[in-house]
Amino acid sequence: PRQRVALASAQRTEFEFCEHVNNMLAMPSSSLDHSPPTVMVFGCGIEATSRATFEIMAQNGVRTVVVAHEGAWVTSLVPLGIVNKVVTVPGLWDAAQTEELANCVMQKLEDAEVGHVDAVYNLYYHYLLLAARVAEKLGCITNPVDAIETCIVKSKARMALKVAGLESWCSFSFRTMSELEHIASLVKYPAVLKPSEFAGSFGVVKVTSAHEAITHFLELKADNWCASDQFEFILEEYIDGPEFGVEIIMQDGRILFYSIMDAGKQKDSIYFQGTGRSFPSSQPMSIQETTVLHCIAAVKALGLTTGVLDIDVRYSDSLGPRIIEVNPRMGGGSIEIIHELAHGISLTQIGLKTFLGLDVSEDLASMLEGSHSECLEAGWVMSPHSGEVQNMSLFAQSLKLAFAGHPNIKSITPLANDGKIVVGYTGGLPTCLIQVITSGSSKSLALQHLRLVLQTAEQNLASLVRVPGTVAAPHQTCSMSFRSWRSISPRPRPCHAAQRGAKAHTITCGRFRVSRIESAN
Repeated sequence: PRQRVALASAQRTEFEFCEHVNNMLAMPSSSLDHSPPTVMVFGCGIEATSRATFEIMAQNGVRTVVVAHEGAWVTSLVPLGIVNKVVTVPGLWDAAQTEELANCVMQKLEDAEVGHVDAVYNLYYHYLLLAARVAEKLGCITNPVDAIETCIVKSKARMALKVAGLESWCSFSFRTMSELEHIASLVKYPAVLKPSEFAGSFGVVKVTSAHEAITHFLELKADNWCASDQFEFILEEYIDGPEFGVEIIMQDGRILFYSIMDAGKQKDSIYFQGTGRSFPSSQPMSIQETTVLHCIAAVKALGLTTGVLDIDVRYSDSLGPRIIEVNPRMGGGSIEIIHELAHGISLTQIGLKTFLGLDVSEDLASMLEGSHSECLEAGWVMSPHSGEVQNMSLFAQSLKLAFAGHPNIKSITPLANDGKIVVGYTGGLPTCLIQVITSGSSKSLALQHLRLVLQTAEQNLASLVRVPGTVAAPHQTCSMSFRSWRSISPRPRPCHAAQRGAKAHTITCGRFRVSRIESAN
């Protein structure tokens, strides 16, 4: 497969970018046999980041049916014609994704007179197994149910990779305190304690001793979501080294594309919240290639065959690549935008086409040609203190206005709605409030632009996250202290390697040669 480590040179404002994505996602009627396909989507994510996906599907003639829990925000899109139907299933969010629940969904679809379904497309972790079960019943293209379940349950994924001869490291699964007390003496510390399921680093902590492992386990068990002794945990060796996000596109079991990015995590913390993505990777090409080849072998060993896959992996000097988790879905957050800017492709569109059984080779062939010197950085605004979100729309609008016209600020996206209770980075696994993506002719410049936006936002967080027990801020407060980027940073100028003392390197990756400019700093 061809890997792209070059970025689009075209400077686009956020509005121009959104328009470009809409045009790029257009699926010609000829490729859809002249009839609009009916696509079923499980879940709806959060409105701030997911609404655009449903709008794009509607603009391109897709008849979307959403299976969701009662009261889901996506029902508001039906009167607007964006979503064709929402089929609500009582208790869906908390229900186990069993065969019985899949049969219940099938009955709900019949009752709602949904009719023929061409594809089941799932962007969200929560319903991966249920979506696969229903897709099989409908005769739609899907990854095997067993493969999905193996990916979701990390202890099963660890065992499958071990059986395949790909990985062997210190990892134990357990359910009860007595089991933990036994295995805690066998693990090398530092170690990682985590639920065997869930995503987004939820419930994951770093421990330095058996005593810490037991203490954190008791704290986790105090929460209702894992109180049962049937809930499985993992205690495993901590892998020290750089972390990567790898995206792989598969169709009919064939690897068509991959990409690799640096994935930042919290430092000096027991938690593992992501802090950003960086493209292209700054690690040596030999490490990148070894890591990607390991991920390709892993997804095949797990039995995956179709769609866009998201893999979190770390590289250890002593062990080599080690899979943290394999998500049989497209990566969330900044992944879609970064791939459009970096490769000129939409993972949303390509993923949908693979499940519709349409050839995606033309999409991949349309990747932007030539090498460019721009780099991309993604980061998240987080609050130092816990509290309740207020005035998010006004806050995000003010932040966008402050950086309006800045050619290197690619997007600013709110991730939390008013009323949401968030955790600060001094109080646990921090909540991501706003996503920011920036570019630059070097990684240092892209980071400089990112830090400028993050610092500007963080200086005004008192008006966005209200500490419990304090008076809510008036609506106009959060926009008063934002200044235009022109007054707080020098106007960026075109960057040329020779002018800035940078050096250019030519890198060979398979059959693809690119040039990358590295700053002398």
